[in-house]
Amino acid sequence: MQFAFFIINQTPEGSSLKRVYEDSLEQIEWGERLGYDAVFFAEHAFYHHGKPSPQVMLGNIAARTRRIRLGTAVSVLPWHHPLEVAQDYATVDLLSDGRLDFGVGRGLFKGEFEGYDIPWAEAQERFDESLDIILKAWTGEPFSHDGKFFHIPELTVMPKPLQTPHPPLWQPCLSPSTMERALSRGITPILGASLTPLPELKQMFGRLDAAMKKTGRTDLPRVGHPFVYVSDTTRQAREEARAAMEWFLDDFATMFTLPEGEVWPESYQFFEPWADYIRSLSYDTAIEEDLVWFGDPAAIRQRIRWLRDECGVSYVLLFMHFGGLEHERALKSMELFATQVMPEFR
Repeated sequence: MQFAFFIINQTPEGSSLKRVYEDSLEQIEWGERLGYDAVFFAEHAFYHHGKPSPQVMLGNIAARTRRIRLGTAVSVLPWHHPLEVAQDYATVDLLSDGRLDFGVGRGLFKGEFEGYDIPWAEAQERFDESLDIILKAWTGEPFSHDGKFFHIPELTVMPKPLQTPHPPLWQPCLSPSTMERALSRGITPILGASLTPLPELKQMFGRLDAAMKKTGRTDLPRVGHPFVYVSDTTRQAREEARAAMEWFLDDFATMFTLPEGEVWPESYQFFEPWADYIRSLSYDTAIEEDLVWFGDPAAIRQRIRWLRDECGVSYVLLFMHFGGLEHERALKSMELFATQVMPEFR
């Protein structure tokens, strides 16, 4: 199995943003020394939940590391011009000596689309068109494009990525139709889904099985994305993680809440019950129902075994630093996982 960790740069009130970035960089350098396979950055804007410009962070990290792969989970394509995205991430791939994993997504939260003045309901169409353009740009060959949102005269985009034909593609997927669309394009689906009850999570991987067989793409990794925090005892882990996870749940619920009278557009109807579910969660419920995995190394090994044996997971993307969790605790959790959990699964 392979193990990566996920960084979202959340900033509860009173946080020092400079310190948050510095801590993230130290965690990544620490993760490389501990033997993690990759780090993935989220992209968010206008919220405490996360920060923009993962390509800037990854360019910095490329200079600080030598082995660990550098990923996005995700670059939100509808917010940006696809030629700019293509150029920025090709540059990251070159600077990192071909270590980029390019995760893509359409975005989710209405406030972020409003901030960029992009119609929320256009997200899927913009995502599809942007990804087409990026992949054409990355061939290094002349091309033109005349689409609904972008009109590009014949040109050649430079630089092209070091990896050929392009960096591996990743995409979060919840619905079967999204899984099938991703797989048909050779994109690795990221499942998890964080905060999902175990029986439902197993069902999701069953739907992924069906989608892989239907599309013939059984060669791609099977990716799980759990919340994990490790400490010396399970009781200690749950106490140490409580404040950070409670903040995360409150903040996440706020992002899912629409102004009174507004409704989810048709292309996002799948998320309406998910939004209600997120708003209903408490920390104690998340612990009791195994929605987050906070425990000692033995407890976490048991959960990783479950992912492997019951869901066929071969790649685990760990959500390890959430809600402003204290930096020293994050470093210790990463070390305990790397030294007392990972060895069983290598």
